This record gives sequence, C-alpha cells and structure tokens, in this order.
Amino acid sequence: MGTGFLYDDLVQEILVRLPAKTLVRCRCVCKSWCSLISSPNFILDHVCRNKEAKHHQVLLRSFNNAEKKVRYKLCHDNEHLDEIMLIDFPFVSKRHDFFRMVGCVNGLVCLSDDMVEVTDTLILWNPMIRRFLTVPELKLDVESTDLGRSVFGFGFDACKNDYKLVRIVYRKNPDFEALQVEASIAIFRLSSSCWEVKGSASVPLLDTRQAYVNGVIHWLAYNKLIVGFDVKTEAFKPMMLPQPLQNANISDLTIASWCDLLSVFENGYWSGRLCLWVMKDYGASKSWTKQFVVESFVMVRSLRKNGSVVLQNIGGKLVMYNAKTNQFEEFKTHVEDTIYGFHMKSYIESLVLLDRTDVQYVL
Repeated sequence: MGTGFLYDDLVQEILVRLPAKTLVRCRCVCKSWCSLISSPNFILDHVCRNKEAKHHQVLLRSFNNAEKKVRYKLCHDNEHLDEIMLIDFPFVSKRHDFFRMVGCVNGLVCLSDDMVEVTDTLILWNPMIRRFLTVPELKLDVESTDLGRSVFGFGFDACKNDYKLVRIVYRKNPDFEALQVEASIAIFRLSSSCWEVKGSASVPLLDTRQAYVNGVIHWLAYNKLIVGFDVKTEAFKPMMLPQPLQNANISDLTIASWCDLLSVFENGYWSGRLCLWVMKDYGASKSWTKQFVVESFVMVRSLRKNGSVVLQNIGGKLVMYNAKTNQFEEFKTHVEDTIYGFHMKSYIESLVLLDRTDVQYVL
C-alpha cells in the first residue's frame, strides 16, 4: 500500500507540471488519471504551479475590419510576442463587433456583450481547453423599466476555490456626481452556477473597467474615489485616489494592475502626456507614487507582466514603452489592418472548467 501511495504522489507531481492541452489528452490514459486531472484540487494545484513557475503568456485580440472577424491568439510573453496558437472564437456579438473582456483570472476569461448597451450576455471562457459556460440571465424582483447602467466585476475567491462575477445594477438616470447611488447587487458563483441577489446597496456610480489586485476588484468611481469589492468577503470598500488626481476627469483616468500593483494611468488626450501612479503598499493611500511620465502618447492599450506598457501615440500607432529602461521600442507583433479592437491580457493557462459537466465545448 505504501508503494502505491508513493506511486500516486509521483504521478501527480509529474502531471501537474504538464501543459493544459497535454493534460486534457492524458485523461484518456486510464480512469484514475482522468479522475485526478479533472478534480478541483488538481486544477487548482496546476494553476498554482504555473504561477510559481511564472509560465505567463499573453492573450491577444484583434479585429479584421475587411472580414468583420475577431481573432484571438495566445502568444509567448517575450519581446516579439511570438505566436503559440490561434484560438477558435465561437461567440458572435449581437450588438458590437466584439465582446468586452471584463477580466481574466487563472486562465478563465469573462466576456460581456455590453460594449454598446446593457446586456445579459455573459460568458466564462477557457480558451486553452476550448470550454465555456454561458452565465444564466439575472432575474431581479424589480420592473425592468427601472433598471439602467450595469457594472460587472470578475475575480477569484482563493479560500473557497471559487470564481465570482459581481453585477451592480443602477436605477435609470443616476446622478453621476452623487456620493452614493442606490443599486441592486448580485453575485454569480461558478461553484453553484447561479446568481444570488444580495439586495440593494448604496454604491457610487462606477466606470465599467476593472483592476483585479490582491483578491479585490477595483473600479474608478465618478465621485473621485476608487471602489473595491473583496471577492472573499463580498464587501465593498472605498479607497482614495492619489491627491493630484482627485480633481481629474474620470475619462482621463484608467485603472489597472501594473506589476501586480494597483495603478492609475492619467491620460492627457489634449496634452499628449501620460502619467502612471502606483500604490506601493496596498491599502495605504499615502503610498501612492508617481512611477513615470511619458510625452506624446494619448492612450494605454495594454500592460505587460514584465512592466512594459503598450501605448497608442497621437498618430494612432502602437509603441512599446519599457519602464525599466525608459525607452520606447517598436511594437513587433502583427496587428490586423487597424488597431480597432486590439486588446491584450496577461494569461496563464489552466484547466478551469474541465471538472464541469454543464459547460460547452468549442468543436
């Protein structure tokens, strides 16, 4: 019996080091391997192993305007973003040319069809193993005519090994400058595959873009604050912006995770000046630090795990800025005929959704 346990431990130690696509095929070897690889604990161990080994990749979205076709591909996180594989993308937006990427956590991508207007079309997608789950429609005990703007957030509860999607639904015509706005709060947990309506809460009106840092989803608020949602405790908490940004127009700010730090970019569209602020000590407002300033750039298009920033210049071209060397480099990855639809996310491959029987598979 002892030898058997040693053998099982050794097999698991070997398997957890393999790529996700290889592990999907390895399930066909025998029933015990299939059971092991598809178990929630193994899937979590595989994610943790990839994080520890820093097996980071890049998920890149582009849009071919001539063909009206969205393309996704996985790339190595190197200088040239060398292509690993093209990815079949089976979803078609009903309202726009492509889905918005709400967030990407542990290889699971949250997509929303809300680029133009409020929608109930939400998808959790693991592009590496080609599996996805369509999130059920949220039912609220209020008249639909009373509902307006929706804001989504996506994160991971490490304590419960569960992925959560929070939806904040405001009443119509909310006051953008109000300190608090009445909203309905609902949480979708992947473990139960259903929504739980938490009731009403007073939440400032939030920008739709999120930054997921330290187990907390962050949004910029129109009342000059940052609002965080702790995925574990499911509680909201306010945070202060850097003092120089507290009177800035929210349209000039972008919240992000830069080198795993909560960050805010100030985009000066008319000045062509871009500034990055980072919170060095998470939760301490006094630790906000101006990291760098660059001139003649108007928009942050994406962030790299190595700290580089993909910028769009005044002429509409993409350029890579290396914050460590303070140098600009050519963006050497091929982008479709326009940068319209271009987006990049740091990605780590995983087996998330492999243990589910209610998911769909991309043929």
